[in-house]
Amino acid sequence: MSTRRRQRSSGCSFENHGGRLRLRYRIPGQGQHARATGLPDTPGNRQRLERLRLLVGAVIRAGQDPTPVLDEHFGDYIGPAPLPKAAPQPPPSSVTLAAYYERWIAEQTQLVRRAQARDYERHLRGYVLPVLGTMLIATLMPADLRGLQLELLTRGRPQVPNAPRPRRGTASRHRPLAVKTVRNIVSGSLRAMLRQARKDGLLTRERFADLMDLDWPQAATPQPDPFTVVERQRLLTWFVTHAFRVPAGAGSGRYVQRPYPAYHAYLHLLFWSGMRPSEAAGLQWQDIDLTRGTAAIRRSRHLWTYGEPKTASARRTVQLFPETVRLLRALAPLRMEPELPVFTHTRGGPIEPNSLLPHWYAAQRACGIRVRGLYSTKDTFVTTALEAGVTIAWLETQTGVNYLTLRRHYGRWMPSDVGRELERFAALDPGLLAEFTPPVVTGNKRNREQRRETPTIPRISRCERGDLNPHGVATTGS
Repeated sequence: MSTRRRQRSSGCSFENHGGRLRLRYRIPGQGQHARATGLPDTPGNRQRLERLRLLVGAVIRAGQDPTPVLDEHFGDYIGPAPLPKAAPQPPPSSVTLAAYYERWIAEQTQLVRRAQARDYERHLRGYVLPVLGTMLIATLMPADLRGLQLELLTRGRPQVPNAPRPRRGTASRHRPLAVKTVRNIVSGSLRAMLRQARKDGLLTRERFADLMDLDWPQAATPQPDPFTVVERQRLLTWFVTHAFRVPAGAGSGRYVQRPYPAYHAYLHLLFWSGMRPSEAAGLQWQDIDLTRGTAAIRRSRHLWTYGEPKTASARRTVQLFPETVRLLRALAPLRMEPELPVFTHTRGGPIEPNSLLPHWYAAQRACGIRVRGLYSTKDTFVTTALEAGVTIAWLETQTGVNYLTLRRHYGRWMPSDVGRELERFAALDPGLLAEFTPPVVTGNKRNREQRRETPTIPRISRCERGDLNPHGVATTGS
């Protein structure tokens, strides 16, 4: 061990922190301190701050605190950061849709969720730009958007010039797109870009309103497709007993076949919590309260990255069943860290819903169940909760879905108050709710003749779906 006396460091030096310059100095008796400059670590900036570094060092060697000196002279040496030179912008009248798209999509990738940015790029590059990319934004007409709409509804993906010929045995023309898909392309992605173009002065408010004033055919609303009680139990049992290919040990390079409890706990949480698959995949241990039995939704995981929840109401606290808490407690690591993912795949990383789909589909085929998507687990929870009679207010909080959406998609599972509301009329006229009792017909001749003369009362059967006039009642018009 060296007996040389350690020198006391007093002064100021430069430090590179993430490519930026920092002033690092030690005050005797107070430890290390640093002051970020925000300037890139370049020889020019070091020379620019050299006088400030020497001044701080002199104050420290004099036994004084340099903080007041730094606060007073810091701005004199740093000064305002030079603004980058803006690239010359073309006049608004000469900006094409394709040129504006390149600038717009670069901004959106930093502002919106990764899944939404992917949809923007897929919709605009694949469907819009091949048709309207060379057109000037200032000269777009409503007829141009109606033509794009008709092209997608009737022919599907537009034919791109100089595109490679389709392989032999495949159709040369694409199938028409669904109304919902075309509406997402035109009234979703394209509308978002043109709205920003309006803010940038490339479109007037009136022109933008005219372009987006499109008529749409009636689109079929996708119906919920929940699992039955038996199907749900079969799937959970499959994930308990099925052997997955997992590493035999850290760094061993070998693999073994054995059950993987994280997959079963993930599916159990989806079936019994009302979470979206991306919300459950985004859970970290700092979000789980095993004592209170709750999970806080603060992020989602989709396309192999974390992002914000799907909607503002999706930020919520979800109540967990004791069985779910038991499964989560069995997954908890010995050394708990806040940002560790709750559910991991077989290689140790956070679960990605898309990468789990092969196992999910294999489980349904093995159980003899009609194959459905992972989102049907949420449909199963909502329909089960409605059949159990939970309040709609609690269901809104638990699932992060507002009442109107629940009513639109799960209305046929909601309890009906029709009979209860009709009972309110009994106070006004008790005869309205009196049940009809048919007269007893005997076998004598006089009663038989009376029966023939008595008009029969038509029986009111169930209404057809969408028909407000029951059978046997005269219609009042179309």
